Amino acid sequence: MMEMIKLCPACNEENPVSEVICRVCMTNISSVSPTPKGGAAPPEELEFLPRESPREAGTSAETIFSPPEVLTFSRAADGRVISLLSGSTVGRSGDMNAFFDGCRTVSRRHALVRYQDGAWTIEDLGSTNGTWVNGTRIEPGRPCQLRKGDSVALSMACEMRIVQ
Repeated sequence: MMEMIKLCPACNEENPVSEVICRVCMTNISSVSPTPKGGAAPPEELEFLPRESPREAGTSAETIFSPPEVLTFSRAADGRVISLLSGSTVGRSGDMNAFFDGCRTVSRRHALVRYQDGAWTIEDLGSTNGTWVNGTRIEPGRPCQLRKGDSVALSMACEMRIVQ
């Protein structure tokens, strides 16, 4: 008999069918339909082509993949999740102010998140307290590649983990 799982739509974590909340990112998965374990390739095994790339003649649609739509972070302090599009500015201003509520050490325009050259990156925008990836402060203005599971800190008081 094939083992069934619930695949989290936010972080692609394989959860037991009995779970209603994802074990990794705390997304509500109560309405997710069970699927066979190992039925889909993990995202890191897919080949991505830039959206702007024209399709070559004779290339089937099944072999063309777009870059991932969003990069999803889970805040370490409370598990709240935020998903960002490529080109999003991370910080206390605009739509993100509720996510960073209480994080006064996060700048209004702290960092830029982009999908470029086949990878997600984060770039510090000259923030007051810096941006840290896996415990190392990144240089302002220089993009740093991100991977699922990386720890990202916007100052020492606001740590997040990449879940997708």
